[in-house]
Amino acid sequence: MRKLFGIMALGVVVAAVIYIYLNKDIVNPPKTEQDFPNPILKTGAVAPDLEITDVDGKTHKLSEYRGKVVLINFWATWCPPCIAEIPSLESAYAKLRDQGLEVLAINLDENPKSVYKLLQEQKLSFKIFLDPQGKAAQAYLVYGLPYTVVLDRDGKVQYKGFGGHEWDQGKEFEKLRALL
Repeated sequence: MRKLFGIMALGVVVAAVIYIYLNKDIVNPPKTEQDFPNPILKTGAVAPDLEITDVDGKTHKLSEYRGKVVLINFWATWCPPCIAEIPSLESAYAKLRDQGLEVLAINLDENPKSVYKLLQEQKLSFKIFLDPQGKAAQAYLVYGLPYTVVLDRDGKVQYKGFGGHEWDQGKEFEKLRALL
């Protein structure tokens, strides 16, 4: 009987290893366009226009920002990588806003109170928008957080990717500077 349970346990372990190997994206989620192509946001194509509401209740259209390089960051207060990324977004914005960078942070929390609490704790100078129903996230096929899209001055997608980044240094910062 013991031998039978041992063989069964070994079989379960082998099956689990095979399953994880065949479904690597569960363990290592895709991070780039090559890993997870987004049919809505094609690199080089004009991004779909969005109509979004900021934390003060004012409605904006993405097309209002043409002529600027726009970094759109989808995030939530319950997402640790999102919160960790915020200081680098603020720093990159402080360094590049005078050269034409706009950062539009679109929050996906269902309860805006958590966003207002975070805004009281951190003094952010870039624009914060609310998307509690996820309409903007659906329009851009956001598949994980944080999710960032960078548009050139013509509103064309130049970068899109999943996961936290250090936007104020290294290759991410250089991507932004090159577009300015």
